[in-house]
Amino acid sequence: MRAHAYYFSLPPFKFEALTLGIALAVGLLVMPALIYLPGFYVLKPYANGGIFALYFDYYKGLIELRPSCWIALVGPFVFLSVFRIFRIILRKL
Repeated sequence: MRAHAYYFSLPPFKFEALTLGIALAVGLLVMPALIYLPGFYVLKPYANGGIFALYFDYYKGLIELRPSCWIALVGPFVFLSVFRIFRIILRKL
């Protein structure tokens, strides 16, 4: 509960910076696993190896500026931003 209270009591700039940092960390660490697991069960095992090969290819794709990898990286932040915008709109109604 203290982390929750601290997070929401931050000044706006620090709040947005921390939100961006958390969202990017999720994009870097969690999104490849969230991509791998459904693909493993629905399709087949990853062609280049296991989950660690997917992480390697994902980070390599970020360095090579592949759009699919960058979409997976910024996806959590964009989703969170759209959610927050819709919540603000619905509060105004």
